[in-house]
Amino acid sequence: MKESNILYPSPLLSQYIKYYWVLKTDAVEPVMVQTIPSGCVHLVFHRGENLSIQSKGLQPKNFIRGQFSTYGSLISEGNIDMIAVIFHPLGLNPFVRCAMSELYNHYIDVEDLEDIELNHLKRSISTEQEVETCIRLIELFLMQRLVDTDCNYQRTQHAISQIINHPQIEVNTLAESTCLGYRQFKRVFTNQVGMSPKEYHRVVRFQRALYLLQNNPGMEFVDLAFSCGFYDPSHLVKDFKEFSGCSPTQYLSSRSPYSTFFSEDCRLNIIKLNTRK
Repeated sequence: MKESNILYPSPLLSQYIKYYWVLKTDAVEPVMVQTIPSGCVHLVFHRGENLSIQSKGLQPKNFIRGQFSTYGSLISEGNIDMIAVIFHPLGLNPFVRCAMSELYNHYIDVEDLEDIELNHLKRSISTEQEVETCIRLIELFLMQRLVDTDCNYQRTQHAISQIINHPQIEVNTLAESTCLGYRQFKRVFTNQVGMSPKEYHRVVRFQRALYLLQNNPGMEFVDLAFSCGFYDPSHLVKDFKEFSGCSPTQYLSSRSPYSTFFSEDCRLNIIKLNTRK
């Protein structure tokens, strides 16, 4: 049995949270979850078995997944019962007491944050059977911490909007659009997002390529590269290999392209699940 559902946040939290992803399986065979850079930060609660990070041991039971610049594989050896909070690019910032840059390429155990209220939430979710009640507990926790965002948050949000709406934009231009010098802009952006402007721009380009391939399966790679802001198809191939582990041709032959960053319709194949043979 595999059950994968998407739930959406209350209106007050919708500018911070994209959706909640609930995944349950009781498969006898091991399940592999393939991961790629998503451009978003996740807060995950495992109520079932932890997943193994291939060649690196177990994920924490409850953790924050920061911005990732690499692909990977997670393997389940038992029942999965997971609730994941998928935040918008800056969505987690108002709710935790650490810079997003500290989470870069890491799964951070909730316990390591030494956050009393978050640890209490973790314990409540671990004993609560009803998913809807768990979501209400998460939303109550977040709303109690909701504060006004500062000017650096607003500047970074503007820069991200520029990256999303203008695929051809040069990274140096982003600093000018926020009225900051490049070094200061890079520091602010990295602290707020979790990776540098240049690297994040590349992740968004990659997600855009997945989204265009999802909606235009026969799109030529030359057109795809231009539409996503790549200099040429060779740069597209290079980023595909870095972020997914394979070329665009290999990617399309093994799975259906899908962008969690750009797609409005969050279908059930948010992360491709395979049964390991």
